[in-house]
Amino acid sequence: MSAEEYFNLYKKCVDIESIQFSLEDFKRFQRSKNIKIEKEQNAIAILGLTDREVEIYFIGVAESFRGRGLGKKLLKSIISFSKYYAADFIILEVGINNIPAKNMYLSLNFIEYGFRKNYYRNISGIREDAIIMKLNLKT
Repeated sequence: MSAEEYFNLYKKCVDIESIQFSLEDFKRFQRSKNIKIEKEQNAIAILGLTDREVEIYFIGVAESFRGRGLGKKLLKSIISFSKYYAADFIILEVGINNIPAKNMYLSLNFIEYGFRKNYYRNISGIREDAIIMKLNLKT
């Protein structure tokens, strides 16, 4: 896929006031060896890669396709990739009020690992706390 196609899918998966990545970012992502874009039908994730970890910077499903298990399917794909990549763990942040996402992560054995006060800001300027979640891949 081209950067433009990834960016257009990303825009379908995020509230317009919450867009944090630009088309230029997606062009950079495609050139980077430390960023991976993972995609399923109508769902996209942006992953940061280091020697020992995979960090999910963004994961989302197009609004009209939510509630159909696409996010979980994409997350399972990320877990499989992360094991193949030989990462020790996957880490992510989720808004404290994003109960569906938090429950999805818990259902796949992520644990609450930490807390970030006032991490997210919405369009009205209101701040929301984030929970840091982690999935250990090494037993």
